[in-house]
Order: sequence, then structure tokens, then C-alpha cells
Amino acid sequence: MKKLMLSLALSGLMLTGFAQEKKDLKSDTKEMTTPLHKHSKDRKHDGLKNKKPEELAKIKTDCLDQKLKFTDQQRKDVYAFHLKQAEDHKKIAAERKLYREKMRKQRAADHKKMMSLLTPEQQKTLKDSYAENHKKHRENWRKDRQMRKGDFKKGEGEKVVDAEAKTT
Repeated sequence: MKKLMLSLALSGLMLTGFAQEKKDLKSDTKEMTTPLHKHSKDRKHDGLKNKKPEELAKIKTDCLDQKLKFTDQQRKDVYAFHLKQAEDHKKIAAERKLYREKMRKQRAADHKKMMSLLTPEQQKTLKDSYAENHKKHRENWRKDRQMRKGDFKKGEGEKVVDAEAKTT
């Protein structure tokens, strides 16, 4: 009886020791395996998003300097490179934002013009078509998301879509 109790106590201690080791291992590897998905809350570079080009260049140069141990001249050159790169990226992002806004306005104007050419019945048919396309797009997005998450099982996605179609 004493041997049994002693062996149970020792195995219990071993299990708790292993459980704690795994927990520490997971916390260490979490930093290395952070997802780089654009909607991730733990994204590595979110803090750099609204920085000025000078700040970005300094941060990037400091990070590389720690790894590569630059000389003073290399540090100046790398900083200049990162500064120019950051300024160029800011400029491109601003142009992209303006272009997106211009296209959004153009699409709205085109849609308004198209609707003015159609009869009310045709307008309703077109709006219904838009709604159907939007619904299909949302369903496909949901399926793709499930597959990326690994929750998708073969044949299950079709059943979900069929069930949603029957309820509507």
C-alpha cells in the first residue's frame, strides 16, 4: 500500500513538472510564430504604422545595428537609405489613397448614371442582382475563411450553404 501511494505521488509530481515545462515552451514559441495576417492584433509592425519617416528610419537602423554591428559610416548610410525608403513609401501610400478615393467617386457617378438610363423595373432587377452577388461573395468569403482556419471539413461547407439557402 505504501509503495502504491509513493508511486502515485511521484507520478503526480512528474506530470505537474512536465505540464509546467510545456506551458513555458508555448509562451517562448508564441513570439516566434505570431501570424502576419493583416487583421492580427499581435502584428509585429502595427506600431510603425503612423510614424514619421525619420522615426521609421531610426527604428529600422537601430534594429539592424544591433544585429550587424555597423561602423559609424555604415550607420549613416543605412539611416539615409531607410529614410529615403520611408519617404518614398509614404508618398506612394498617399498617392494610392488619393487614387482609391478618386475611383470610389467615379464608381458612384457611374452607378448613378447607369440607374438614370434604366426604367424603375430594370433598376429593381439590377439591385436584386447586386444583392445576390453580394450574398454569394459573402458566402464564398466565409468558406474561404473556414478553410484557412482549418475548421472546414470536406462536405461540411456545402451543407452550411444549403441550410442557409433553405432558411431564406
